Amino acid sequence: MKRFALSTFMVLAIAALSTAAALAAPPNISGQWTVEQTGKNGSSTATITLTQSGNTVVGTNAANGGAFNGMFVSDEKLNVKWKIATGPNSGAGWATVYVTPNGHSFNGSWGYNGAKENGSFVGNKILPPVKITSAGTWNMTVATGPSLFQGPMTCTESGVTSICQVSGLTLNGKWRTEDKNKVRYTWTSKSQTGWFSFWFNNDGQSFNGVWGYGPALMANQNPSPTIGRVVGQRQGPPARQ
Repeated sequence: MKRFALSTFMVLAIAALSTAAALAAPPNISGQWTVEQTGKNGSSTATITLTQSGNTVVGTNAANGGAFNGMFVSDEKLNVKWKIATGPNSGAGWATVYVTPNGHSFNGSWGYNGAKENGSFVGNKILPPVKITSAGTWNMTVATGPSLFQGPMTCTESGVTSICQVSGLTLNGKWRTEDKNKVRYTWTSKSQTGWFSFWFNNDGQSFNGVWGYGPALMANQNPSPTIGRVVGQRQGPPARQ
């Protein structure tokens, strides 16, 4: 009996140490964030404030009385409970958040208590502005939709023109004069064409993107329906031009 009790104690101790080691250095996500969410209730954009102490995160959304309480369960994954007082998503529920290593972007899924996933979201931390450039190597991951665009992406830039290579496809784009953080691209495969837009975070190290099928966009045209959303994280310094 003593041997069993000692063995059980050792297993629990090792598990506790392993958990502590796994959570040695989660990114710090304290600050203000712009969050774009989509789901069965529609889409919306909000500004939230997060405060982190160790592995615990609390947050508020002043616009709708939202409150968030979360805990890092790994260096990149955060389990969250939320409650919203007003608006189309009012109620209480859960969220699973995946944070980039530098703590400047996240994405995930959310739902109501006792229910399956209702929608997804992407977030960018609001940081002091820096010179934004698409040039360099990025790691692109899928937030929602098909996995047509994911993995390493390499971009070059000349003036307002940006050209990127990802998943065997070429994106040809231009920076928008009315939005200094946005590049609008077109892409073509052997059988399909489409559009792609990136919104770069103010830190210049991450972006959110949306894409769809259809012809190239003109300045005053609305895009065809969004098929997928992606997030990108810069890998290394920007490429030299």
